[in-house]
Amino acid sequence: MLFIMKKESVLRLFIVLSVVGILISLYLVQNHYAPPSQGSFCDLGETLSCSLVNTSVFSELFRVPVALLGALWFVSLIILSLKARSDEKFVPVILGWSIIGVCSIIYFVIAEIILQAVCPLCTAVHVLVLFVFVASIIMYRKSKVRITVKNIKKVMPWIVGIGILNIIPFVLFNMGGQTENYDGLAQCMTQKGVVMYGSFRCGVCAKTRAMFGDSFQYVKEIECHPQGKNPQTELCLSKKIEGTPTWILEENGVDIKRAVGFLSIEELRAFSGCTNAS
Repeated sequence: MLFIMKKESVLRLFIVLSVVGILISLYLVQNHYAPPSQGSFCDLGETLSCSLVNTSVFSELFRVPVALLGALWFVSLIILSLKARSDEKFVPVILGWSIIGVCSIIYFVIAEIILQAVCPLCTAVHVLVLFVFVASIIMYRKSKVRITVKNIKKVMPWIVGIGILNIIPFVLFNMGGQTENYDGLAQCMTQKGVVMYGSFRCGVCAKTRAMFGDSFQYVKEIECHPQGKNPQTELCLSKKIEGTPTWILEENGVDIKRAVGFLSIEELRAFSGCTNAS
């Protein structure tokens, strides 16, 4: 069907699919920042979960949520599609943009393999991007315009504009730094014998690390997943860790108390007894 569709029809379809992609991506952005207890309607199990993948260590790129970058990719596709309707020189640009989209898919698929989990909504976005990629190849082959230095120069202002649009989040999300310092609290927790049993697959663990920022280096964490860095799976089994993160207050190797799931800074102060620690 794509082979018989006219360029105008394909570009209109790109715009419609982009709107769908933006809506899905914005939902994933909301899910990324949602409280850990909220979850997502597409959390269907341990291996089929939007929240697990979308809050993992792979869900951000230089502090920018990957889902936000996805939304901007579709916004950029709308701009390029509108321009291509009146100027065929933008057809090769759309092809190049779709190749960038495919590269992002490869990144996320590798992340899902490592996490041993699949994000259904992320997969929906991947399907949209792959469709655009295939359609872009067909549209380019049917187009009379080819990639030349002359043609690139004519569309360069728009290419630069698209580039700036997608760079802006990296600038905004990396301006300034952590406003609060939790070094004192983290050090006090470790001195008191508080241990976080976590997993690199655990989205709540990732949010906890982000909450502490650089101060998390002073928190004692035990990696329970066998594929994580320096795993201590046998210790986790002996401690009967059934979910991560599990916070345990230990004294001379004896468990005093434990809590499972996300704990805020104030809850961690109360749990550890470090109520006056900064």
